[in-house]
Amino acid sequence: MKLFFFLSFVGIITTTFSQNISLETKTGKSGTTYTFFRKNACKLAFTDVRPDKKDASVLLCIPAAFTNTGNDHIDGIFAVKGKVGNTGAINNTLGGVCYIEKNSCRIFQSARGRLFNDSLLQIAKAGKASFFQQIQCIQKGKAASFIDKKVFQRRGIAVLKDRSIAIIESTENITLKVFSEDLAALGVVDLIYTDMGAWDEGWYRNPDTGMPKTIGRDLSQTARQSNWVIFQK
Repeated sequence: MKLFFFLSFVGIITTTFSQNISLETKTGKSGTTYTFFRKNACKLAFTDVRPDKKDASVLLCIPAAFTNTGNDHIDGIFAVKGKVGNTGAINNTLGGVCYIEKNSCRIFQSARGRLFNDSLLQIAKAGKASFFQQIQCIQKGKAASFIDKKVFQRRGIAVLKDRSIAIIESTENITLKVFSEDLAALGVVDLIYTDMGAWDEGWYRNPDTGMPKTIGRDLSQTARQSNWVIFQK
């Protein structure tokens, strides 16, 4: 009952913004520059079918869940519009969940995979919801603890104080610790990581020209990407 109430309480985000994305640049306390791709009133979706750049309704597209390098499938359990996949392959080391329903996004912890029980899966199926597993970097305004030393360009899906949603990407290569602490200080309430490194290629449609622009740096494993989060008209 508690689980049902928890997920049912997720509200639909309403806004008066236009059905187009907007870009904003902010600087974190570390001096790192971040681009905020704001969803505004656009639709939010998770898909395992590669979006087409020729589809003018797709305004932003990024890889989301990690891809299993052994089989090029989505890493961990997931759902796309109520259809659940990888039920026998829950990743117990990925603590975060991005749960998408009715153009709203909820980011929460899976209790090391224990939350993925029959109750949750039935709720997702009934609501035609989507979800995937990832690293949660910020929870309720508090940055997670990381001791990582590696630096990469970082990107994630954020829920902000006003409950709006944005994709946030660093300009510089930084650690997860810097990424998380900077964005918590910039007012991000919840933040879930998205696939980067060799799988980092994404794109957005320039709000002024309508032309797609590539984001990411490595881009070498784009063909092996298995899933995407999109903002759509």
